[in-house]
Amino acid sequence: MAKAVDLFLNDFSKHKDKAVSADTLGCFCWNVRNPSIKTAIRQVLWLKEQPFDILALTETKDSEGCNYVENYFKARGFHVLFPKPPEDEYGAMVISRFPFEKGFLFDFGSSRVNSVRSQDFEFVNAYIPNNRESGKKEFLNKLANSLKSAPKQFVFCGDLNIIEPDHVPHYSKFEAWEYDFYRTVLDMQLHDAFRIINPKANEYSWIGRTGDGYRYDHCFVSEDLVSKIHECYYVHEPRLKRLSDHSGLVLSIKF
Repeated sequence: MAKAVDLFLNDFSKHKDKAVSADTLGCFCWNVRNPSIKTAIRQVLWLKEQPFDILALTETKDSEGCNYVENYFKARGFHVLFPKPPEDEYGAMVISRFPFEKGFLFDFGSSRVNSVRSQDFEFVNAYIPNNRESGKKEFLNKLANSLKSAPKQFVFCGDLNIIEPDHVPHYSKFEAWEYDFYRTVLDMQLHDAFRIINPKANEYSWIGRTGDGYRYDHCFVSEDLVSKIHECYYVHEPRLKRLSDHSGLVLSIKF
């Protein structure tokens, strides 16, 4: 695998000159909220200062802003996979410092799921529908069935629009089948990377208008990668700077 940026740090946005580590893979997962061109420019100016090897963006569209992000990184030598969503749909984008192939879920049948593979490492980025009227239950069922064929070294991340069953605070508006998706993923021997590192922490990737927090954005890793997790934490700076309404999620894996 190509060299990876060292993510052995706590202050994610202030270490752009951190030395490169050949054995560490840094992933950054972020809902960019289908930015306007003005916001997209601000986003890439922030992102280019961040140490990452794989950038997983969600809530993307075939829009001027998202296409700007895609072209910005392509022009700088990054590898980008961005299947363009239909006009009335959203998608997921993967940006990488190293080359990759299309992954095992690339043909999932929805632009909301993106999948890449590099050597024996598989990476899936997903943006799950946020309301029941948009077929969320059917989407979750199909995705859960598809994940059963995941390879051994595997990361599954994205804005999943679900929260863990013991989320604090508890929200009664979520249906049992929404919590069940989280349980189903764990039953497949995929592990919540944030909870591996932070078993008791109450952090949130999205804050509602009333100040209620939700941990919607997740990174799950396969059993083979659990012992290799070095860090997993939320980066609130882009949300506080109003680059998006979501915080980002960092995952670093040491091979």
